[in-house]
Amino acid sequence: AKTVADAQRLVQEQLRGSVASCKDFTCSDGWTPKPDHGELKGSSDAVCCQQTCQLFTCGMGYVANKGYAKNVGSTAGQCCDKTCHGFSCPKHLQVAPQMLNKAGNTVEECCAETCSEVTCEANYAKKSELKDKVHPPGEAQSFCCAETCALHTCGKNMAPDEDRLLDIEPSDAKCCKPTCSSISCPAGKEVPPAKTDKVLVTEDKCCDTVCGGYTCGKGWQADPLKATKFGNTDQACCTRTCAKYECSAGWAPNPDVASFVGVSDELCCKKKCSQYQDKCTGDYAPNLAANETVGDTADLCCLRTCALHSCSGKMVVKPEPKELVGATDADCCEDAICADFRKKTAVADQTGCNGLSKEECTGSKVELTNTQTNKTDVLACKWSKWSICALGDPQPANCA
Repeated sequence: AKTVADAQRLVQEQLRGSVASCKDFTCSDGWTPKPDHGELKGSSDAVCCQQTCQLFTCGMGYVANKGYAKNVGSTAGQCCDKTCHGFSCPKHLQVAPQMLNKAGNTVEECCAETCSEVTCEANYAKKSELKDKVHPPGEAQSFCCAETCALHTCGKNMAPDEDRLLDIEPSDAKCCKPTCSSISCPAGKEVPPAKTDKVLVTEDKCCDTVCGGYTCGKGWQADPLKATKFGNTDQACCTRTCAKYECSAGWAPNPDVASFVGVSDELCCKKKCSQYQDKCTGDYAPNLAANETVGDTADLCCLRTCALHSCSGKMVVKPEPKELVGATDADCCEDAICADFRKKTAVADQTGCNGLSKEECTGSKVELTNTQTNKTDVLACKWSKWSICALGDPQPANCA
């Protein structure tokens, strides 16, 4: 190999113009002539030659490849193959130990199945500490899996603990528990037949409440017929009272019977006026605004018509009083003379009452526009003391 002194000597020779042609120079082992060495002046590897991969030492994560020895290069990328040491395998795979220092750059070359990908045979489970380990070829079951409690036979007075059937390294202490038949339940609880041979370990899991030990919630009453049955809900152990009953449409809860046992509208509820509206007839009229009112009578649920009203003073009930909704004089009453006005005939002639005979006069009325109110006023025709038909009293405003 050339030294620093050789390089310095070459520079001096070039400066003196006495350098030989590289075409006459033979490159050292591990070097190869540069492409244009025939045109270069010099007599050293540094000037005339290129370093080959033969001289390069591969570092961590790379391995030498003899096939690259004569290649021009001086980097790991040019002279070496990557090893599997730094390869990133997909999930559930890992670099196989035997491939850590061997060349490889694909899943197929570098990666191997771990125990996490192994499906254990029935009644065997994976060893958790090995789940991310690569198993030896052909030894997946023996390396990754172990017997579970499912294969263990429990001793006397014990039964398999169903919560630990998949635990490995089986033993009585790990795999078995006393059955519920060995548990003494507190008052109000018993072991149900279905749990007698169950492995539930504790009192709270073995003992179920019987209805006789259950306290019914608000709106429910204890049902003595269910006292020995298993249950721990109002629905299972108790009888519903009216306080828990939901009334149908047209009914409202009746607080007076809240403690009664029953499940019907008739027992637990009161009718709303919405059910009475079709009975609002005759002297009454339907009152939809009262539909949500609790009631079952005409006075509570209907509107009164004027047929039920007694007018004060000299007023009389308006015609068709059953067609009028009201309960006051203003709604239902009119002056007694209103009936006379309705019998009179309106005079169509522009002359009004003038010119009418005495017989015609008493049976006629005139409709005139009031210039102050812009409304039509009705006035009776009246036979005057001068023996002519003149305007008489106006029609009362409260006439129907």
